Amino acid sequence: MSHPIDHIRAYINLPSELEQSMRQLIKKRSFRRGETISLLDNMRTNAFFIQKGSARVYYIRKGREYTFSFSFEDEFVTHSLFLLNRSDTFTSIEFLEPSQVYIIPHLDISDSMEEYARGNLSEIMAFVTSILVEHTNRLEERLLLLQTASATERYRWLITRYPKILERATITQIASFLGVTKETLYRIRNNKYNPNS
Repeated sequence: MSHPIDHIRAYINLPSELEQSMRQLIKKRSFRRGETISLLDNMRTNAFFIQKGSARVYYIRKGREYTFSFSFEDEFVTHSLFLLNRSDTFTSIEFLEPSQVYIIPHLDISDSMEEYARGNLSEIMAFVTSILVEHTNRLEERLLLLQTASATERYRWLITRYPKILERATITQIASFLGVTKETLYRIRNNKYNPNS
């Protein structure tokens, strides 16, 4: 299990004084299983990195709940700015099990890095670009699956991508993430799914 600073250090050669300043700003918090926090209230000022545990981002639209993403150990919680900016959706993080989470106040860290960035702009841009590329790759992978893969192929991808997801998320949450009904997911898992019936 790593610290978010370890991910930043992979892209930026952090001087020790800047790293120390960033470590003081990053706080660790425990969340209980089932605990939720509003993305709208939190994501504009904070990023979340899961040290231990798991979470999902979900949104509610027209009374229906949709799972947007899952995050596990050593991953940042990913979300959609499009969803956050919609007035007709309520977007939250739900912790699927007891979790240890680093809360990264990116606005405060941005202020700390501003002076450093003046002389190291290329390193800062490499870090920001890498985060954007990683997030884009995840979204593109899922979009491609939703557009081209069968329900069974999507389920197999999910089990390969997140081997312990059946222990951590409910069937309803997984079905929502895959864009299938709960009943279809049960049939797929029991090898009784026939898309032509």
